[in-house]
Amino acid sequence: MIEDDDSFIQKEGLDIPNEEEEGSGTRSLVIYSVIFIIWILWSFFCFLFFKDRIAAAVEESGVIPLIQEMNEEELILETRNVELIYPFYDGSTVMTDLRAERHGSDIYHDTVEALINEYAYDAYALGAVNLVNPQTDLIGLTCSNGICYVDLSREILDSPSLTDYTAFDQIEDTLMLFDDIEKVEFLIDGEKLDSLNS
Repeated sequence: MIEDDDSFIQKEGLDIPNEEEEGSGTRSLVIYSVIFIIWILWSFFCFLFFKDRIAAAVEESGVIPLIQEMNEEELILETRNVELIYPFYDGSTVMTDLRAERHGSDIYHDTVEALINEYAYDAYALGAVNLVNPQTDLIGLTCSNGICYVDLSREILDSPSLTDYTAFDQIEDTLMLFDDIEKVEFLIDGEKLDSLNS
């Protein structure tokens, strides 16, 4: 004899589905949804009515200028002023100031990096050019006793030149703007430039 479903569930010890419980779950979901919508509407209306007071309170607190000041200080720490030399086609040169990225080293290093990587709008607007091949890597730079040793990758050898003025002249003239540098020696991948030419 086949028993009905309810008696089978009771014998097996299973819970009988309660239609009232299923309905209360749906009711709870509706209630929570209504409460959530009311909360969103309440927040929106509070914002509309009190936005002027909130804006005035934020302005009086001085938080916005403080954040702006912190951002400016962070920008200053990440960059520095450098002076760079750029040649004209007639062989003359111009010196320009530039706010360049810091590379975590000294100002000499950052200056040469700026000459390789930065875009000098002021100098270019005057008609000056940059002779340093942008593919060049600055391998190392050391300044001691008035002599600055600059080690560059081989890409520097592919730089263009203007008659007798070369990328090496541009780098040297830029570094010679520093009062404590009297001479610049170039190395290519660690080898002296003079020995490469001979």
